[in-house]
Amino acid sequence: MLSDHIKQTVRTIDAFLENYTLGTLIVDGDTVSLETKHCEIVLDESYVIEVFAGNQYHTITYDQARNTMSSDGWPLYAGLEARVKKG
Repeated sequence: MLSDHIKQTVRTIDAFLENYTLGTLIVDGDTVSLETKHCEIVLDESYVIEVFAGNQYHTITYDQARNTMSSDGWPLYAGLEARVKKG
């Protein structure tokens, strides 16, 4: 829908203006990374990580991204839209 596209465009512009990199959060074992259109960034504790849920961004720690599991046993934050920057 057009309104979803506009909302995504606004989030992309906001990320750029605030020096964040926008992408999809990937959790694979002990590795947390951000997949972008152009590359994959392997994250560590030095990154600020924000995941998009409920129409807003929520800050999480690297350890939360890596260790928080759903009730089904899958990484809770994996696959979510996220933005990151060096802290």
